[in-house]
This record gives sequence, structure tokens and C-alpha cells, in this order.
Amino acid sequence: MSEAERITALEVKNQETERRLQNIEHKLDRLLEMANIGRGSIWLLLKVAAFLTVLGAGFAWIWDKIN
Repeated sequence: MSEAERITALEVKNQETERRLQNIEHKLDRLLEMANIGRGSIWLLLKVAAFLTVLGAGFAWIWDKIN
């Protein structure tokens, strides 16, 4: 195998490695985006649950005062 063929083979291998690395980086970016969406969803769920708890406690207090 000549030197030019070895260099060409290494360049092809390097291009394939770079393509795979870009693919991995793209997948990682998507995973991080989904994780951030999930974190926001958890906070929203906690806020809604706290609001419903306050409403329920207020309703129970009013009901107790009426009866």
C-alpha cells in the first residue's frame, strides 16, 4: 500500500469519525433539550399542585366555618 493510499484511507476514516461525532453531538443536544423541558414540566406540576392545595385548604376552612 502506497503512502498516498494510506493517507486517503486515513482521511476517509477521519471524515467518518467526524460525521459520527457530529451525530452524537446532535443527539446530546436533543437529550439536553428534552431534559430542560422535563424540568420545566416538573416545576409547573408542583406549582399547580400547590395552587390546588391552597384552594382545597381554603374551601375546607370556609366549609368548617359555615357548618
